[in-house]
Amino acid sequence: LLKEPRHAVISRKDADSEQIYKVLKQIPDSDLFSSAAFGGKDLMFSDSPTELIELPKSMDSFLYLREDYYEAMRALRAGNPKAPPQEGKIQWCTISHAEQLKCDSLQIPYMDCQRASSVEECIQKIMRKEADAIAVDGGQV
Repeated sequence: LLKEPRHAVISRKDADSEQIYKVLKQIPDSDLFSSAAFGGKDLMFSDSPTELIELPKSMDSFLYLREDYYEAMRALRAGNPKAPPQEGKIQWCTISHAEQLKCDSLQIPYMDCQRASSVEECIQKIMRKEADAIAVDGGQV
């Protein structure tokens, strides 16, 4: 068994996870999980998955992501400002130029892409409600 989840999409607690899932499901899996056209590997998502699945409502994120994830999040918390109105758009956080190119090329009407310099910076943006989601490997949290 794995010690940590292989991959996860992280969003703000007050973000509409069903909306994020619906928006991502509009993207063909072959585009979502392929980075070769952008000169990179594992851009936005790992290249190895074959499909995006939504965890059952009964699946607690603590059970899925494990205690280490929550400890990392606690260490990053510096307040909890009020969420700005989303107007139905998801703010997806990318961590490289190639990821940003891939994200922008997906041209999803309900998703905007914004760049950060690292996974940690994206997580901070999510916690400050400047971004809604990022895909990470389990070892990155």
